[in-house]
Amino acid sequence: MLKMDKDLLLLESMLGTSALRNAGVQVAVDKNLPISLPQAQIHYELCKNHIELHVESSAYKPLCKYLERHLPNNEIAKTEKRGWCEYSYILNKRIDGWSNVEELGNAIIELRNIVEPILLQYCEQIAENFKLAKVLGDYYEEQKAALPFHINVIDELHANENAHTRILIHLLKYKEDGKHVILTSFLKQIPTFSVDSFDIEKSKVYFNRDNIDGLIEKDGEYAVIIENKIHWAVDQDKQIERYVNTEIERGIPSDNIWVIYLTRDGRKKVEGYSLTEKTKDILGNRFIEMDYYHNILPWLKEAVLPNCRVKEEWLESAIKQYIDHLEGLFDIRDSRKIFRKKVRDKIIDSIGCTKEMSVWDVYSKFQIYFQTLGELQDIVANSLESLIEPVIKRLQETTEKVLGELCPNEEILFYNGVRNGYFQVLLKKWTNNVHFEWIPFSEKHLLSETEYTLVLHVEQNDIQKSFRQILSDGNLMTKAKEIGFENDSNDKRVFYKKVVFAGKAISDMTNQELEEFLRVIYTDVDNIQKFVSEYILNKN
Repeated sequence: MLKMDKDLLLLESMLGTSALRNAGVQVAVDKNLPISLPQAQIHYELCKNHIELHVESSAYKPLCKYLERHLPNNEIAKTEKRGWCEYSYILNKRIDGWSNVEELGNAIIELRNIVEPILLQYCEQIAENFKLAKVLGDYYEEQKAALPFHINVIDELHANENAHTRILIHLLKYKEDGKHVILTSFLKQIPTFSVDSFDIEKSKVYFNRDNIDGLIEKDGEYAVIIENKIHWAVDQDKQIERYVNTEIERGIPSDNIWVIYLTRDGRKKVEGYSLTEKTKDILGNRFIEMDYYHNILPWLKEAVLPNCRVKEEWLESAIKQYIDHLEGLFDIRDSRKIFRKKVRDKIIDSIGCTKEMSVWDVYSKFQIYFQTLGELQDIVANSLESLIEPVIKRLQETTEKVLGELCPNEEILFYNGVRNGYFQVLLKKWTNNVHFEWIPFSEKHLLSETEYTLVLHVEQNDIQKSFRQILSDGNLMTKAKEIGFENDSNDKRVFYKKVVFAGKAISDMTNQELEEFLRVIYTDVDNIQKFVSEYILNKN
């Protein structure tokens, strides 16, 4: 172990780079590399009796893969797994006598001579790729700015899953001379559904009935459940099972229930905890995967729009706007064809493709560049993650501390759904279908917003019914309202809402400020949990 500052200075002078003394010693990699590598995450480290290169952050997984592929494994040095490292490369030479600074410095130099030519190659590649990405990015923005003016009302409103469902349901409700022409056309898209087997004209179409996004139903005969995931909403626990059971309880024969799992482009798949094995057995081939790109958009363009009657100008206008919005979502608007060709030609030129090359050679070039973009994307994504993770961790730890004081006898759990716009705080003794939730709550809210909303979210029909009964009559109504219970007219799942203006983003708060803020936003939690536990969930 280095014991004196002069030993540290001597080591730094030998290596020409910075060194930190902790339990052992950490030495930075070459500071003259084309891209900067932070010493905290990437360094040489004295570990027991060996000098090792450590990469200690998941943000550098592409670098770890590159080092593992290119660094030699022999009697001099080798890759070795370490539980606390993403990657570790070890000089086999043992170092005796921690007070011998020259021996320590020479060992680090020996390892650097092996590692840093490979690090240099990697950094040069990344630097070149970033330059190319910037050139192409600048060209993309330049050509995008030259596009003709285009406005779409739905684009500007930033439609979420609910908005897309409302539009679809409104279209399905349309009648022409008393007939459900669009609904019939839609049902014909379902491969296992026979429109001749049911009275479609007497069917009803609902939005958000019993928390089901979209529902097509003929009382006592059949039901088609639509679960909309166009913006990758997270599946909920037993979600599909609950919806199917709801329709069975309403008197629909289980053999006449269909579920349409409607995604953006077919890549998102339903989770097993939502579509349970029991529900799979009930539905069989009546669980239908559909998506906007391959099903809804072609249906609107080829079946719905061409059959609009001339007098239905508002319907035609709405469908055209919606088609244009979906084409914008998938970047396939006709107005952008020339734009996309220009950008593609610029990429072809920039990655070294020529007219003399075979199709395979051009394809290979594109494939390599695509892999490069993936690596760059990984680096950027992991860097973003490294910025978000400590903020969420601090929020969770401080929440545990504050709720530990406010609700000392309750075990608190968390569900981090920040990527999808929410953050849940759960009481272990409750069902997960009743929980506190920060919503909306995204990376932007963590890092830049100053207003935060906490709600009590109830995702189970019978529990919602119990809440509504208490809020409508009875001796408990006054007490419930004093605590803050109130059914949200905009969201039937919300029975308590508290909005707090914090003055600054959570990421910018000091530890003390965050504690004070959380005490304000969680003020009612103990009273709420006692009331809900005693009168609704019987969990005392």
